[in-house]
Amino acid sequence: MICGKIVPRQQEIVGDWDGKYLAECILLSHHSGHHVIKTPEGKYFAWEDDSGCNCEDCQTDEPDKWCYIYWELSQEEIKAIL
Repeated sequence: MICGKIVPRQQEIVGDWDGKYLAECILLSHHSGHHVIKTPEGKYFAWEDDSGCNCEDCQTDEPDKWCYIYWELSQEEIKAIL
């Protein structure tokens, strides 16, 4: 079973896609560390909450507003993860 957590504001990473695409984490449930998504173009990105940010949005109880950091993964990194 996959994690399935959806990256907040996914359009920041994958651009505007139709409502059929959800940027869900493809790692196994209960994994540790960052989340990983695969874009419709076949690129892989890792993301996690920006725990060092103290902006106004990060102080709310609404996780979709919290800041996060993301980075593209190389094919070598993906092979090691999957």
